[in-house]
Amino acid sequence: MSDPERTPDVLRAVARLPEGATFIYRHFGADNAFEMASALRQVCFVRGIQFLIGQDEALARRVGADGLHLPERDLAKGSVLRQRYPDWVLSGAVHHRRNLENIHDLDGIIVSPVFESASASAGELIGIMGLQKIIQSTPCPVFALGGVNAQTVGSLIGVGVAGIAGVSGMYHA
Repeated sequence: MSDPERTPDVLRAVARLPEGATFIYRHFGADNAFEMASALRQVCFVRGIQFLIGQDEALARRVGADGLHLPERDLAKGSVLRQRYPDWVLSGAVHHRRNLENIHDLDGIIVSPVFESASASAGELIGIMGLQKIIQSTPCPVFALGGVNAQTVGSLIGVGVAGIAGVSGMYHA
């Protein structure tokens, strides 16, 4: 998943992902969002990487993305988006258990922060126990984000996550 400050070279980040991965492009209103999304879409297509756009439905449609990633505040839009785009992959961010009631029609959620994170956007730590509670009460696959790195990833074995997500950890690996 991209972040303008922590993944300044998103094309390089995508080039380092393995086939079968998913990349979420979050442009945060960048002036070159369409051009970058178009270039990323092409690289992802060629490399067999699923390509989602963060929050921007119009851009996702315009560049032919595989789907959309919703911020936590927009999770309730999942049902409407599923009706509008039945073939899209829809994911969402979850930072608090209380928002699990809004994950209808999503294909997966990214739960964050699981571990201590240097991210400016990291909120209250969820931890392994909190992550397990979310997994047990969620009907869709759960991916762990936040402080996931070579030292912490082993702690996720046997917890029940479908996978891991990263921003700077994946970029610098």
